[in-house]
Amino acid sequence: MNPVVVIGAGPSGLAAAYELATHNVPVVLVERLDQVGGLARTIRKNGTRFDVGPHRFFTKSPEVHKLWVDILQEDLLSVPRLTRIFYKNKFFYYPLAPLNAFFGIGPVEAMGILSSYLTTRIKERISPTDPISFEDWVVAQFGRRLFEIFFKTYTEKVWGIPCTQVGADWAGQRIKGLSLWTAVINSIFKPRQKKIKTLVDEFVFPRFGAGMFYERLAEKIELRGGKILLGRQACGFRSESARIRSVFLQDNEGKVEEIEGDAFLVSSPLTDGLLGFDPEPPNEVTEAARSLRYRAHVGVDIEVEGNPFPDNWIYVHSREVKLARIANYRNFSKEMARDDARTPLTVEYFCFPGDDIWERQEEELIDLARTELKRMKILQPEQILSGFVVRNKKAYPVIELGYEKKMGILREYITQFDNFQPIGRCGMFHYNNMDHAIMTGLLAARNYLGGNYDVWSVNIDAEYHESGEVPPHGQSH
Repeated sequence: MNPVVVIGAGPSGLAAAYELATHNVPVVLVERLDQVGGLARTIRKNGTRFDVGPHRFFTKSPEVHKLWVDILQEDLLSVPRLTRIFYKNKFFYYPLAPLNAFFGIGPVEAMGILSSYLTTRIKERISPTDPISFEDWVVAQFGRRLFEIFFKTYTEKVWGIPCTQVGADWAGQRIKGLSLWTAVINSIFKPRQKKIKTLVDEFVFPRFGAGMFYERLAEKIELRGGKILLGRQACGFRSESARIRSVFLQDNEGKVEEIEGDAFLVSSPLTDGLLGFDPEPPNEVTEAARSLRYRAHVGVDIEVEGNPFPDNWIYVHSREVKLARIANYRNFSKEMARDDARTPLTVEYFCFPGDDIWERQEEELIDLARTELKRMKILQPEQILSGFVVRNKKAYPVIELGYEKKMGILREYITQFDNFQPIGRCGMFHYNNMDHAIMTGLLAARNYLGGNYDVWSVNIDAEYHESGEVPPHGQSH
């Protein structure tokens, strides 16, 4: 019997392979990097651990939470959340705290925000509109002034396109149910009823980094007889009639091998996979695949003296610097740092391949991070002890206006293959969080085992992502 082939050892791929291996299904898990975890991997450097940006373990799904607990046990920590926005050389709590925001921006600006919000709500009450873009959605919920201060710059840094071109459904997924009014009410009265997930002030996290969970999954897959092939990239699929017969894998030296499979669960970019089909899909499909874009992530990982700030991460909304976010891993787990005198940070940049940021050499990027952190008064250049750069070419699917039609073409084409299932963020070209990626992998595996789950429906209802409270957990970091 041919194995089930899972492409990509990120959250969805590992979850799928684990579920299959648990049911004694022969499985081969393929990963292009030399370690598992995908964008949730943990990189070790001289006794220090860095994640690929901040990864908050939270979920509304008791099943996913139980999986974290079962796999990590005493190594799953409870972590208090502190995140702030850096804007005009000041820090603002996120979620917004009225007094902090009021004194930070001043009474005149605060009145302008309130006036803008009330004007927007009156207009919406008189003549309701359906938001098309991210900008439409946020302005409707917060008013234009607050959108321009606390949403516009950061969003455009992340996506590289105007907010008018980012789809409204992305806003609905990330901050559904949150408005200026609910933010104020939650801040002042601390209601006991279920919180908007964006407002949850605690999460769980693996003791030695996000990748610890995925490395444990990989160990259990291999213990149950699964094979994990590292350093191999899927470069094409051979189809026959209504089935995918095999996948072509290329190693780091350019050698290509063909592996036959009974089914294929694919978390690598769907657009790349379709462009590697043999026989080639119709022109309409290849054109749609080529026109969908992914945003690249560049992380400048630095080890610094001391602990420069108390946040888990900081959103940087200032136009004066190119960096978008700073993650502090000591504030996730002190054991990410090699000792008490140093702290691992990731300074995050988002770009498209070929952009200025992507083309810069490693030392240039470290110098850029050093200069920008000094400008923000986060730390002094001499505090940086060492640094290196991690690049991820296809990190986030760009949810720009019109992508739904293109994805519709791709989905219609792949439905003819009864043993091919995209999973995860890049595989489904669907911006979701880590718990959703895990769930798509679990459900796709269960479909192979005889289930009938609609994997595409995971995170269609954004409430799965942005509401409900984190299940209780006992340990602290």
